[in-house]
Amino acid sequence: MNLNEDAQIVEHVSYYMSIIWIFVIILGGFLLLWFGWGIISPFIWEKPEYEVIKKFGRVEIRRYEPARVLVTESNSFSTAFSTLSGFIFGNNVEKKKVAMTTPVLTEQTEDNKLRMVFFVPKKFADQRKKLPTPYGKDIVIQSQDQKYIAAVRFRGRFNKQKRKKYEKILIERLKLDNIETVGQPLIMQYSDPFVPSPLRINEIGIIAQITK
Repeated sequence: MNLNEDAQIVEHVSYYMSIIWIFVIILGGFLLLWFGWGIISPFIWEKPEYEVIKKFGRVEIRRYEPARVLVTESNSFSTAFSTLSGFIFGNNVEKKKVAMTTPVLTEQTEDNKLRMVFFVPKKFADQRKKLPTPYGKDIVIQSQDQKYIAAVRFRGRFNKQKRKKYEKILIERLKLDNIETVGQPLIMQYSDPFVPSPLRINEIGIIAQITK
């Protein structure tokens, strides 16, 4: 092997190493942005106002202020979410957009359907502030009174196993403290689908009967 061949090999190695480094830098930048979004996104979306009035370990008892909500029922999460997200993105009579809020709240109905709720931004809390008009009857605009919700928070991708685990933690803790509940457990999801799984914020909640 002569000097020219050695030089060519070094040149080829250098070329491929530079490509690898460019790829690593791009990948690192993407991961940094991805995880950065997961960290800051919970602080971007508006949330319903509440006050923590009691805390038992991981379980919080919260007093939620009156709010207006968008409600739909469906046989699947994707259909319900598509219906409500379509409305706030302008699929309504007035073609007006409404800001996204969190959490997305879901619960099982008595007829085994999925009931999904989007909270309306605070600027529409006043009944005189008119929301856009939904098409048809798939979406109902409701006003909710002040209520108490017991909730336990956890991170990661939501699945049936985690739901059962944290429902058990929540219910057992409330029974231990003799707190009565109403209805079925609620699923509250705070993170959009683009947030990395380890950073996703979820809660299991249930309406609590609290003596004022």
